[in-house]
Parts: sequence; C-alpha cells; structure tokens
Amino acid sequence: MDGDLATGRRLRDLWARRSRERRGEPHGDWWTPAVEAVCTAIVRGEGLPDACERLGQARARADMSIGDTLTDLAALFDALGGAQPPFDLITALASGWVDGGRSGDDCRDPLTGLASAAYLRTRISELYRGAGGPAGPAEHRLVVVALPEGLDPWRRTARLIVLGHELSRSFTEGESLALLGGSRMAVLTPAAAGSKERLHRLHSEVFAEHGARVWSLALPPGCGEALALVDDVGRPPPL
Repeated sequence: MDGDLATGRRLRDLWARRSRERRGEPHGDWWTPAVEAVCTAIVRGEGLPDACERLGQARARADMSIGDTLTDLAALFDALGGAQPPFDLITALASGWVDGGRSGDDCRDPLTGLASAAYLRTRISELYRGAGGPAGPAEHRLVVVALPEGLDPWRRTARLIVLGHELSRSFTEGESLALLGGSRMAVLTPAAAGSKERLHRLHSEVFAEHGARVWSLALPPGCGEALALVDDVGRPPPL
C-alpha cells in the first residue's frame, strides 16, 4: 500500500470519497463498523475476505442494492490504486449480502434478481403437466442469452447484473426468467413474446453492447427432453 494510505483512517476517508463519486449521490449511512473492519484488514494484510463478507451483510441490512454494494467495493480498490477487486472478495461480499438481506429459501440469484435454474425446471415441468391447452409447450419458447467466453470474473459479474436487469425490464408479462450458470440466462416465454423480430431488437438495442448473444429455441415434445435442453443450454461451449 502507498505510504499515504498507511493508516485505516486515511484509507477510509479516501474510500468514502471514491464511493460517493461512483454512486453520484450522498449516502449518510455509508459508514458502518464493517467499513472499519475492511480498512483494518487491508492495513494488517489479513482477514479481508471475512471483512468483505461482513460488509456485504451490513450493506444488505441498510437496504443497499447488490449493484451499489459491488460499486462500493470497486470504489475501495479505486482508492487502493485502481485495480479490480479479486473474485474471492466479490464472492465474499455477495455471500454476505445474501445472508444479510434475503431469506434462505429465496429462489432468486442475489446478483441478477433472476430465478434459479431449478425454479425454471419446475416451471417447465408444470407447463408439460398442463399440456393440451393454449398455454402448452408448443406455444412457448426458451429465449437464451449468453455472455462471451473468456471474460474475467469481475466483468462477467458486472454484465450479468446489467443484463439481468434488462431482461427483467423487457419481459414483464409473467415470463419465467432464470440464471442458468456463470454466463447464461434464459426466459420461458410465450412464443409471440420470443419472436425473431423482438429478439433482433433486443440484441441491437441492449445485448450487442455487452457482447452477448440472444436466440430462442422451441420446446421439444417431451418434458424430459425439455429439462435436458435447459441443462444443455446452461453449459458454456467447450474451450
């Protein structure tokens, strides 16, 4: 650490300024004892993952979103010289945020707000059990969004947060949105809502900027095949 950041107080003050600059608004609840724990861990050179987990818990209890919480961590590393936060610290922060602000039986991913892959499989199974009516499998499609391969963990996490938010804004008619893995998302949607024209517009207006691809797939005749399809599209292509 640079000499002018040799004390926790100096680091804390610089971190607070960087955080306010990044978030673009005053936030009087920024300081918590967890902030001091993080600064102390950095000065001593030990215990930083545990301190970041504690920080995530405090931010969740203060009703800070996961996006703002991650921005706050990025501001800390900006104060330390501009490096990106290591993935283990991002994970610790996010884990703490989940523990601090969400029920253990919540089926949503804490970063993107999307449902889990297990929830999507449940919804598909329900769809096939009710097959035969106008809302059966033939009337639905699976829209898949894939991030580019090879992103570092920080960029991948940031893009997942942004694209998860955009999916939630784009599909608002009761569709099932889920995170299928570290770099893929899916939407179970009526076929009309997953038309080629709409997907082309979403790609050009939203996903292309982040290097993401979007396409849709017809659901197969059988439920087992459909569940296998979810597993397949959730896997990234082999390197």
